[in-house]
Amino acid sequence: MNLARHCNLCENEMTSLEKGLTCKLTNKNPDFNNTCSKINLDKKLKEKLEIANLELEIIHRNKKSTHLTFYSTIIIGFSLIIGGYLFSSWTIYSLFLWTVKIGIIAGGFAFLGVAYSKLNRFRKKNKKAQLEKRKIDEVLEKYGIEYSTIFDFKEKIHGTQEVTVNLEFKNWTKRQTTNTYKFDY
Repeated sequence: MNLARHCNLCENEMTSLEKGLTCKLTNKNPDFNNTCSKINLDKKLKEKLEIANLELEIIHRNKKSTHLTFYSTIIIGFSLIIGGYLFSSWTIYSLFLWTVKIGIIAGGFAFLGVAYSKLNRFRKKNKKAQLEKRKIDEVLEKYGIEYSTIFDFKEKIHGTQEVTVNLEFKNWTKRQTTNTYKFDY
């Protein structure tokens, strides 16, 4: 396991261009086998844990919308391609009409490209958010810390969403934390 993952969640983390990642307490690079006996998990851990879980929750909430956009864009794209192709069944003698036909088909392919890019962007965000959460969960598992999250999404006002994130911990000195985040989407 990457020792830096432990340090990224610890309050004693210190980085510099000279030494790289070091511990404030020992002034040395991380050197431990499975867990660090001097780790100080507090504000950094809570913030990173809340943000990682919140990002994943937002992605899951937007899943239906993303898939609906994907499928509707695909349908429009194929409709344009088929419509452009069927447009050729007419006897076309004009260069202008051929240009229109090719433009319609090209527009259909453009819609297919947009649909694919939206779905691909969603998948990348989801994969990144899951990876971040998994990294934190692996470290917490080493220390025997378990948690559960509760999200309270408030009413969206002028494009700004307010969310209250409640973390409840098991097997850790902190029992519960609650923070509120605001974001635009």
